[in-house]
Amino acid sequence: MQAIGLTPEQLPARMFCPQVVTDTGAKLSKSLIRRGQTALPEGAEPWMLDARKWPGSLSEYVERLLGLAGVLLSDPRHFFRSYSAAEIGRMMTAPQTRNLPTP
Repeated sequence: MQAIGLTPEQLPARMFCPQVVTDTGAKLSKSLIRRGQTALPEGAEPWMLDARKWPGSLSEYVERLLGLAGVLLSDPRHFFRSYSAAEIGRMMTAPQTRNLPTP
């Protein structure tokens, strides 16, 4: 949270994250996909809508998600852009290293 200038005592009740879009640039509508009103777009994976479908272990999923969050929180400019579903997938599945703060 230091990347966006907040201390633990100042954490907001809600945080808005970058928008995830389809390969055409349209907002990825998870609710329409879940209701079957549109297909999962190219580049998107089933685990993006249901974490239980992640192909690895739960601990790996959590580590990858924390790594992605670390990248997004590393610079406030990341919150002012959109990411394609394919890019989010690449960021989640690419090998990552995450530096944990030392106490």
